[in-house]
Amino acid sequence: MPPPNEHQQKLASALSGEKRCLLRLKQSLAHEREALEARDINTLQQAVTGKKNLLDEIAKLQEKRAALLQQYGFSNDETGLSRYIGQCSPSLSRELQILWKQLFTLTGQCRAQNAMNGQIIELSERCIRQALTVLASGAQPVELYSADGISSRPGSPTSLAKA
Repeated sequence: MPPPNEHQQKLASALSGEKRCLLRLKQSLAHEREALEARDINTLQQAVTGKKNLLDEIAKLQEKRAALLQQYGFSNDETGLSRYIGQCSPSLSRELQILWKQLFTLTGQCRAQNAMNGQIIELSERCIRQALTVLASGAQPVELYSADGISSRPGSPTSLAKA
């Protein structure tokens, strides 16, 4: 089998770079969660800045991957990448398939962690809002919930059909 050509090596490099960035993003999201739970504003600001930088880097790598695939007439989706991988040497094909599956898994893990961090922020905001209401009026607000379990503010219209 001939060695991978330069184009195939560039794609493998781009996918490896995405994997490294996603691993760092996953770690950054874990630090963000720890900072949220500890209410450590300085660490949280650092984690958010790091997360933004990693997301920018991932976007650039994804653009590079899209350009490499498009250059040879493949779409930048699972079908296009699978077709491209199928044309590579067996050893590189296996390597790229493994990388692609790892990217898919890591992306899902990062999305789940980011959603969890968002829930922590929403819960913290709700607690702060209730504390401010108690301090301002001396009364405990009535908490209402939507069909998906998210709290709604008192006085906001909530249809019984939605609940």
